[in-house]
Amino acid sequence: MGASDIAPPERKQWANPVEFFLTLVAFAVGLGNVWRFPYLCFKNGGGAFLIPYTFMLIFIGAPVFYLELTLGQFTSAGPLVVWKVNPLLRGIGYASLATNCFLALYYNVLIAYCFYYLISSFQLIVPWSTCGNWWNTALCTDQKALANLSRTDLNLMKNMTSSPSEEYFYRGVLQISSGVENLDGIVTHLAVALAVAWLICFLALSKGVQSLGKIAYFTALFPYVMLTVLIIRGATLSGAMEGVKFYMGTVNLSVLKSPSVWKEACTQVFYALSCCSGGLIAMASFNDFNNNVYRDTLSICLVTWFTSIFGGFAIFTVLGHMATKMGVSVAEVAKGGPGLAFVVFPEGLAMMPFAPLWCVLFFLMMCTLGFGSEFSIMETVMASIIDEFKTHLNTPKKIIIFRFSISFVFFLLGLSMVSRGGLYILNIIDQYLGGFPWLVIGVVELFCIAWVYGVDNFCDDIALMLGEKRRPGIFWRICWQYISPLILLFTILFSSLFYQEVTLDDYIYPPWALALGWIVVIACLGWLPCIFLVEICRRGTWGIIKEARLPSDRWGPAREEHRQLSRRYANKNDPKQLSMQTLSTIDTGDTFDLDAAAIEVIKASPKLYVKRLSDVSTTRF
Repeated sequence: MGASDIAPPERKQWANPVEFFLTLVAFAVGLGNVWRFPYLCFKNGGGAFLIPYTFMLIFIGAPVFYLELTLGQFTSAGPLVVWKVNPLLRGIGYASLATNCFLALYYNVLIAYCFYYLISSFQLIVPWSTCGNWWNTALCTDQKALANLSRTDLNLMKNMTSSPSEEYFYRGVLQISSGVENLDGIVTHLAVALAVAWLICFLALSKGVQSLGKIAYFTALFPYVMLTVLIIRGATLSGAMEGVKFYMGTVNLSVLKSPSVWKEACTQVFYALSCCSGGLIAMASFNDFNNNVYRDTLSICLVTWFTSIFGGFAIFTVLGHMATKMGVSVAEVAKGGPGLAFVVFPEGLAMMPFAPLWCVLFFLMMCTLGFGSEFSIMETVMASIIDEFKTHLNTPKKIIIFRFSISFVFFLLGLSMVSRGGLYILNIIDQYLGGFPWLVIGVVELFCIAWVYGVDNFCDDIALMLGEKRRPGIFWRICWQYISPLILLFTILFSSLFYQEVTLDDYIYPPWALALGWIVVIACLGWLPCIFLVEICRRGTWGIIKEARLPSDRWGPAREEHRQLSRRYANKNDPKQLSMQTLSTIDTGDTFDLDAAAIEVIKASPKLYVKRLSDVSTTRF
């Protein structure tokens, strides 16, 4: 017996629904909830931003989230296999997997930053609070010097000095070069931190969902403990209320007239819920067939909405204290993205009593948030490939070796982003990946399920899993068919019309570097037309499009007992399972070239024709 003849091990499942729910929480709630959403709120009208954000969450986030969880659970298959629902659009799965691969690469680099800061926090005086270190320049000015200056002097010196935390991040940690064209070698301590991050990732996923589910109890719950501690401590600091006012206290409804605010809300929803990356499909594929994904969808959407707002209070109470001590407004210290997490917020923590303790807690929380998402991202990549090649990866030993090999390859690829020019590369991937790819994949997903496969068929599948009482109502049907795809199309159109070149602070990328960003987009979305054309060519004629849009014979629930719950799926696999009722209702004109006499014989004695039936297609039964 050859190695490929060994039956693949049975697909593992979550030990219980709680593990699945917590894994989804850890997956959806990531670093972006801490450094992206609070800044978007502050930037786009304060509390007014909650209006477009909530709107997008209801009419785009929840419908797409529900759709992907349903697809994964119904088929018990990863994102590569699940799109057999429409062979012409199988490229959706490959496009999702490609975005996940790029996301996994740079996400673990950010975790390596957090890990390095965590280790550096175990000192009596944190290194980003003082000048006089080897990485500092003559422009470095610490808080003691700034405290003795008037507001006028501070404004005059604003562009003539740099903070210790800024110089620590860019010159000490990153040792950043002058531009993307100068990679200037690998930063050793970041390479070591990245290796540790990938080793932890491999160990956590060595047993797939069995180990991932257990780890989720920590990665999902611990960040909430830390956020609560930071909020309580931040609320006691001087100037905390000033920070809260800038965050949510002001409501500028006039910003709602700007389309860019709605576009940013839509993009943030995709970031927050991790939609269209294949991860939701992969995680749901390990569920029990009858798990209540409707309940999970509503719960995760509410948790994500609450966490985004909750995390912002932890950030802005500290920024308010920082601004008060510096004698400036919160607007002058607030930043978004990595600059908030690695420059501004550490500087604010350094001003607090017992600064090392709070820095350790903050970066431990950041590492936990990061790993919670990274574990699910990489499990999606690994499980998808294992599903596709399960006849070869058919023993536990082979699967372990494969998981280690993937982790090692991703570590090697990530080394380019821990070079001295690595931040420029990371920023390009982050900016281009979060723009068009996920939005385009979302539109194609909705079109495939709601219009090609059919929203009625999809609702039948949900009713088969959850019962007739849980059959989707008119809200979900309208969102899947009209509202969600139209909003996504509008967002894509607006992003195209008002496209702005990617920059990194004041650095302007050369044209060839921006071309690399578009190559990332093509590497993700190029699968859609390529797979479509391959399927057309393989089937030989354009006239076959009508047939090719139908689900493959193996589409549907993975387990035979679940397929038998519906006549639509029960009769696709084995003609020997066909019921007497099915055999007695054969359409002589649709499926077989049999005359009336032959049909009468089949009706009288179907068992005699089992062999003949097994040789023909049963798609129309």
